[in-house]
Amino acid sequence: MNHHRRQIWLAVATGILFLGNLSCAAPVLADNIPANNQQLTVQRSTTTAEDNTQVAAKVDNQSATSIARQISSGQLNAQQVVDHTYQKINDENPRLNNVIYQDPADAQQQVQRLQQSSQNPAQDQKQDKPFYGTPILIKGLGQAYKGYSNTNGLPYLEGNTYGYTKNFVKKLQDMGFIIVGSTNYPELGLINVTDSNLYGVAHNPWSLDHNTGGSSGGAAASVAAGIVPVATGNDAGGSLRIPASWSGVIGLKPTQGIILGDSSIPSVVNFAETRNIDDTITLFKGVMNPRRAALLKATPANLRSLKIAYSLTSPVGTSVSKDAQQAILDAVKFLRRQGFTVVEQNSPVDGVKMMQSYYLGALADGSVANFMANQKLHRNLTAADVTNHLISPMTYALYEANRKAPRDTLQKYRAELKLISQQMTAFHEEYPIYLTPTTATVAPLNSEPAFLPDNVQKILKIKDLPFDQQMQLIYDSWLHGLSKTPFTQLANLSGEPALSLPTYVNAAGLPLGIQLQGPNGSDLTLLELGRLFEENHKLIFLNNYLAAKSFGTASEKIVPITGAANVDSIAAESRTGQDALASDLTANQINGELAKTASSTQANPMRRGGYQGSQNTKKNGEEILPQTGDGSAYVLASLGLLSALFSTLFLYRRHN
Repeated sequence: MNHHRRQIWLAVATGILFLGNLSCAAPVLADNIPANNQQLTVQRSTTTAEDNTQVAAKVDNQSATSIARQISSGQLNAQQVVDHTYQKINDENPRLNNVIYQDPADAQQQVQRLQQSSQNPAQDQKQDKPFYGTPILIKGLGQAYKGYSNTNGLPYLEGNTYGYTKNFVKKLQDMGFIIVGSTNYPELGLINVTDSNLYGVAHNPWSLDHNTGGSSGGAAASVAAGIVPVATGNDAGGSLRIPASWSGVIGLKPTQGIILGDSSIPSVVNFAETRNIDDTITLFKGVMNPRRAALLKATPANLRSLKIAYSLTSPVGTSVSKDAQQAILDAVKFLRRQGFTVVEQNSPVDGVKMMQSYYLGALADGSVANFMANQKLHRNLTAADVTNHLISPMTYALYEANRKAPRDTLQKYRAELKLISQQMTAFHEEYPIYLTPTTATVAPLNSEPAFLPDNVQKILKIKDLPFDQQMQLIYDSWLHGLSKTPFTQLANLSGEPALSLPTYVNAAGLPLGIQLQGPNGSDLTLLELGRLFEENHKLIFLNNYLAAKSFGTASEKIVPITGAANVDSIAAESRTGQDALASDLTANQINGELAKTASSTQANPMRRGGYQGSQNTKKNGEEILPQTGDGSAYVLASLGLLSALFSTLFLYRRHN
């Protein structure tokens, strides 16, 4: 009888110990049980330094599609990748000022919705969600996302938010992207540098003293610095290609009207800054308007049948730097070695007349700013708003000139567009591809003003001038900036696609792009030409450049791409030696060196692993919400299960 009682009490004790220890594991295990019969497991986020470092090793400097494949196959946790991206923003933004808005809570909701809507992530990634779970930054101007900042860069609109989401942005989400924030831009996107009264200057990751370019400068800096593999922007006069040139990334301005939501009349075109041709092609096909797919032309079976014209001459008669000329001559030499016929020939378009018309088309921007001033300030804009830093000098100049514009202004503008289109169509019959520098110089210093002080003083009195003199003053004032970037506007006014490729870095360590322009619908042809440069290791990105400078000397000196602040401390090398070194390095060699460095710099304060997502922080006046989950929870679960097992074995042995 006593023996049976001992067995009963032993069973009870064993059960209590087993269940007690199992309770340590149960909460963690329960998180991985699908709810409502869903097959999908909603991934947890971890924010420990160790896990963040592991994520960094898999995503940093990788293409967007590569990251998506790792997430959809379960090799990476989507929320961890998002958390890692926020960590990189927090690390880099104090120096770069490239991100103006971020919303981690919204990003977490996007991740959850993506996971809940996908029964087979790997299959979805191969089909209609090629960027499954990949973080992306969108431009703060013209790319509406509900709840995000909507100020047009004007101080008197600070606090405004979008109440809707633009179709272009929705399409990004449909393709699997997770929107994590918006990027810096100049007021109304009017100038070729990123600086404004509201958001301040965006710093170039290659050299913090220099600008990123504009108007999609924050986007270009984000991609160049390796924060995200893709960041969207828009382009009405070079706003994707100029920052691509000055920040060393790929910038495609698509054919006018071919992208979802874009007008068929020459105006703003939406697309992105990238660092991989396959990503660029996949994104282009995904955001292309299916109703206008007929605009797209087939890529020639033999690319080398395309005759290429190149130019070293500014279309507005300004100087072109030796760096820009050398970039083109290098490209010409490469293309000829590849079997292309390349001849020097300028475009037939009168650049000065073209830009005069371009500024006529920009007049409406001033009236838009004034309309919004009436909504917020209940008055018209004045010259005092320039000196009080409420608007830029050019915004005010355009507003005043538009008030006096003759009725036939729009008609003259459209007539010039028609002429340019006819001229370029005829030009492309002989020269399908037109090669120029993207920019005439490398990036300007941030200390250099967008408009010269003498012109600003004249603009303050522009109200009193007749219309013709107003327009001449606008041309003269813009010429200071235009002289650095006179090549990009042609593609906008003709509606043609143009691609900027990062093929050149000067002796001071500053990048400069080359531009390939083709007839309407030749977008994929341009991208195939871009692939030719990519496959032959002619594209130079910041992380590759830093690795190339250190490769063969001391591998421990190679820094991750986010170590942008170290660029200024690297001594400049000769152009010849730099080209030879870069061309000898394959992408695999460079990425291998970077991976070794990432695992051997535990004490480097530039590393992202120091971030603790469980802490509340403030960034740009917004709260960064604490992240959920902790890698130690799984350790606790394992200990609970082991404890239960050993307790049972102990009681069993004691009984025997």
